[in-house]
Amino acid sequence: MKDVIGIGALNLDLMYEVDDLAALRKEGWPLHAGRETSLPPAEFRKLLEVLEQKGTLRSRSGGGSAANTIVALARMGFKTGFVGRVGADEEGAFILKEMEGVDLTRAKEDGASGICLVVLDHRRDRALLVQPYANDDLGFDDLALPYLSENRYLHLSAFVGDGPFDAQRRLMAALPSEVKVSLDPGELYAQRGMKAILPLIERATIFFATVSEISTLTGEKAYKAGCKEITSLGPEIVVCKRGEEGAYCLSKEGEAEFCPRGEEAVIDNTGAGDVFDAGFLAGVLLERPVDTCLSFAHQVAAKSLGGYGREQYPDAEDLKGMKRG
Repeated sequence: MKDVIGIGALNLDLMYEVDDLAALRKEGWPLHAGRETSLPPAEFRKLLEVLEQKGTLRSRSGGGSAANTIVALARMGFKTGFVGRVGADEEGAFILKEMEGVDLTRAKEDGASGICLVVLDHRRDRALLVQPYANDDLGFDDLALPYLSENRYLHLSAFVGDGPFDAQRRLMAALPSEVKVSLDPGELYAQRGMKAILPLIERATIFFATVSEISTLTGEKAYKAGCKEITSLGPEIVVCKRGEEGAYCLSKEGEAEFCPRGEEAVIDNTGAGDVFDAGFLAGVLLERPVDTCLSFAHQVAAKSLGGYGREQYPDAEDLKGMKRG
């Protein structure tokens, strides 16, 4: 039995540093700090050419929200697996190699691998542009229900395309009740709206989202009110990630907040929210109180800020303190 199995996009993250995101926006490129979007393939290739000319390639790393969370959990020593699609290409081989320690027997290889352009500027503002390729071919038959039924948690994150999104929604109805679900919808699923992703929210035990995503889904300007609305739909734990301001959690134990002390040095904040999810799930798997889960989640997310890609992801040493607690 696995502790957590992930279902989400598998991407090659190409991280470029540019002088100023705003300057590229003026040229017509949809590079908005903190946002994720997609472009038609031809436009995506043109942007990649622009970045090769005007930017500096800082990192080439495996990526994908759920994949990042699962890799972080695996490095901490949890038993993990992943269901998804990569290309039958050099990029796909690289993506899978980056997930060492994760059971990838249900990861299929075909077509071209998904690519995510991560664009940073001198302020460390970050914009994401995704070209899904093989990810969009994931269907319900790829989800291997017997395999998914033999684990403690299933962790879901967003896809760009409708096909894999529909497969995830079908899975929620078919998954045995004893398998718990954690969901991080990200901006892509938040933009689909509450009605579209309601089957995922209703089935989730743990729901992770940022302040803006909770506002987009609920229409509530106050994140605490938004969290309360989401808990009324089914999740037992709702975690609002507030970036440098910390995090807030609403659960059956009541409210909990974590406020960090001081600022963290930021080299790259890509995937920090995914590592936060991993830290929180680690605490839940070890049956720690919610406030402990929050503080550990922030600890490992802060560590991840100190390197590009997955260079500074948590490991078993980071988990030792909480195991003793």
